[in-house]
Amino acid sequence: MKQNQMNKPFLTKLNRAILIGLIFINSAMLSSKAVGAGSSGRGIECVDCLITHFYEDTKHILTSPLHWKGQSLVTFTTLSVGTFELMLADRDFQDSVQKRKNSTTNRISKWTDRYTKRVTNLTIGGLYLGGILFHSQKAKETALLCLESVALAEGITWGIKHLVGRTRPFGNKGTFHFDPLKFPPPSSSLSFPSGHATTAFALTSVIAEQYHNIPLAVGLYGCATVVALGRVNNNAHFLSDVFYGGVIGFSVGRSLVKFNKKNTSEEIGFTFWGEPGLMGMKLLVSIK
Repeated sequence: MKQNQMNKPFLTKLNRAILIGLIFINSAMLSSKAVGAGSSGRGIECVDCLITHFYEDTKHILTSPLHWKGQSLVTFTTLSVGTFELMLADRDFQDSVQKRKNSTTNRISKWTDRYTKRVTNLTIGGLYLGGILFHSQKAKETALLCLESVALAEGITWGIKHLVGRTRPFGNKGTFHFDPLKFPPPSSSLSFPSGHATTAFALTSVIAEQYHNIPLAVGLYGCATVVALGRVNNNAHFLSDVFYGGVIGFSVGRSLVKFNKKNTSEEIGFTFWGEPGLMGMKLLVSIK
């Protein structure tokens, strides 16, 4: 049983890696086919553009804090103070949840714990496959943005987890016990922030921003909130852990969508030109 639990993180990462590989290969193959067998160099350029796209988005997310001014700094300060205030109330809230949880909340929390990562992968893969089958460029772009958002947000959360090393509620060491920068970390460590909440909100925020459908957004954010609170119900995280994890996922997702709308995203189109007795085709791929 323990061996299976230890393998779950590895299998989740393996599934995500396979998904990334399939989307990447598919994008490259579609680009290469569009150009034609006689222009293999163009296919390579398309792959280079895709790599550049991921690089620019990653650079934007990781360097954004260096450019915060005015309202951005006020928002960051407010959220940080709010998170600290939640930490002060964590113990009371945790005790209250543990006293009031029941078989229904336990079943829901168990399901979200087990399937959040899988549902995330299936959603991203489903969006991309749907984009191919129904010729929807927006669906494919949404899938790629979701993939980037989840990967980057989880990476940020992973770094903070190891940097802070906060003990989980079931560790019974209080709300302000930390074991920072320990490798390997203690089994009851890495509580802050919540990875499940980060993933749920990183996925949800991209889809909500892309489609601007209020009922859809309400449903998605509602599901993400259930995932986050489920971690509190299972005594795996404090309220402040899931709150800050949600903030990270939400911020990364929205920032990526806005950045890609502000800058011209990947655009694929065909231009035909003709001369007497000759027809040529050129694939235009531009990322600005």
